[in-house]
Amino acid sequence: MKTLFIIGSGGHTRSVLSAAKLMNRWNKFKIIDLNFKNQSENILGVKVFPVEELPKTLNLVKHDLFISIGDNKKRGEIFTKFKFNISSYTNIIHPKAYIDNHAKIGLGNYFGQFSNIGSEVEIGNFNIVNTNSNLEHEVKIGNFNHLAPSSCICGRSRLSNNIFVGCNSVIIEKINIAENNFIGAGTVVIKSISKENGKYIGVPAKEI
Repeated sequence: MKTLFIIGSGGHTRSVLSAAKLMNRWNKFKIIDLNFKNQSENILGVKVFPVEELPKTLNLVKHDLFISIGDNKKRGEIFTKFKFNISSYTNIIHPKAYIDNHAKIGLGNYFGQFSNIGSEVEIGNFNIVNTNSNLEHEVKIGNFNHLAPSSCICGRSRLSNNIFVGCNSVIIEKINIAENNFIGAGTVVIKSISKENGKYIGVPAKEI
């Protein structure tokens, strides 16, 4: 079995590590804290190490890697900084997540408990699909997105990159959302968003 290196020691890492342990794919774990200050810290029984403990090259027979950072932008920055090949990264899939056999998913993604990935869904890399999130048939999402708990993306909608979708938000069917947008908690998106770098809240969604 392999060692899983987890980059990041914040709150999201608790969820990631808990799911990873349930997958029974790794017999060793190392958590890498990018802001390590010689603290003695354990997360769910796993020791936290400084960045120097992260190998410069990974043996894919022995090691897997995961970026456990909730912020989309920071997750992207870390991927760029360390320059590991995309094949070094694994998906963390909670055993109680459902991924349809006809879905296509990339690498570096997290799928939380009771998340649902429907038929012919396509998911890129380094996305967070959190607890109870639902992606219905033929949804497509790009890279570095974060779908917060209980968010719902209805059939044939398209999300670009670096999008945050808040808790209990709903994106109705056949909606397109441009990159770098923020969808607040409880928001209902009923029209496509072609403008980048916006913030939207409300029912229906309005830019703020």
